[in-house]
Amino acid sequence: MASSDDLLVLHRVSERLHSRFPQTEPDRLRRVVESAYHDLDGARVRDFIEILVEREAAAALSHADA
Repeated sequence: MASSDDLLVLHRVSERLHSRFPQTEPDRLRRVVESAYHDLDGARVRDFIEILVEREAAAALSHADA
């Protein structure tokens, strides 16, 4: 199960991306954010995970809309 820190990151990123991509279905948005988060599971430095997840997820959503 995800820690409370993990859940907080996922929630904050999802909220910000929802405002940028309001046309995206909530389930799709959640899957994209979770996928971006799990892509960084092995990262040793965790200080910038939130911004990196947001960038990766936003790029994926932008490409899908293009």
